[in-house]
Parts: sequence; structure tokens; C-alpha cells
Amino acid sequence: MLRRASTLGVALLACFAFVGVNALPARAWVPECPVDSECGGGGGGEGGGGGGTPPAPTYNLQGVIQLEDTGHEGSWPLRVGGIKVRGYSRLATRGNDRVDANYINVRCSATVLSYATHDYDSENNGALVDVTFWSPTVPVTGVPVQSRTVTVNCTHHAEKNGVNYDTTSTAQFVISE
Repeated sequence: MLRRASTLGVALLACFAFVGVNALPARAWVPECPVDSECGGGGGGEGGGGGGTPPAPTYNLQGVIQLEDTGHEGSWPLRVGGIKVRGYSRLATRGNDRVDANYINVRCSATVLSYATHDYDSENNGALVDVTFWSPTVPVTGVPVQSRTVTVNCTHHAEKNGVNYDTTSTAQFVISE
């Protein structure tokens, strides 16, 4: 049995050696634009340039946070409050015209003290996606401003023609007494 296994092993090694010897040699490819030429029209002068393709259009991903409403419940001394916020992602051309993305999303959180609420939305083939949600409610009567400040953080993402666009936005709002 050992003899058969060693014979098989030697045969396999011979096959691999044969394939290795007969492998195609490495090829050196001539670059499309040699270093000593001006393929992309980068010479700075006027005229043709030649061969270069214009860059793909670039887009601007806009991330926006808006205060929609402020709400309160209860009465003194147990009055609590919160805010309603809207966060959205919008893909636009450099001229600020809306353009559909292959995929677009927005993810937001509103944090006050150690409490947080979150919302997320996404869309295929859309130019704008938004979320609207309430922050956590906290006591507001006689509470310092720092303890009534809501921090809203959003991450925005879009994909268009294989290019990813990402941005973040942050805003702070104070819940009134």
C-alpha cells in the first residue's frame, strides 16, 4: 500500500513539473499611454490631446437635518419634552439638479443624555430619501440646557454608476422648557 501511494505521489509531481515547464512565459504589455507622451492632453497647450476620455460626471451627496417640531407633555414639575427631526440624503449634480442614484440611504440617531432613538430608510433608483422621527423625551422643567440638548447625527450614502458617495451631518437642538 505504501509503495502504491509513493508511486502515485511521484506521478503527480511529474505532472506538476511538466505543466510548470510548459507554462507560458510572462508577457510584458506596452502601456496604453507611455510615460514620455501626452496621451491625456496634459501638455497644457491648446488643441487635441488625443485619446483621453472626459472624466465621468461627479455628483454631490447632500446630507441635511431639519427641526420639524417641538413637543411637550405634562405640567410643572413633571413636564417632559422632545423634538421631531427630519434627516435626508439628496444626490444632485454640481448644478444642484436632483439626480437618481442607483441606491441611496440615510441613517440618523437623536441622543439626549444617555437615551437615543434611531431611524433608517433606503431606496433604489431615487434621488432623495428621508426619515422623520422624535427624539427621546426628557424632563425639561428646571433642567439645565446641557441636559436638554439633543444631538442628531446622520450618515448619508449613495451609489451611482459604481461610485460611492458618503457624508455625515450633525446638529444640536435645545428642547425648550
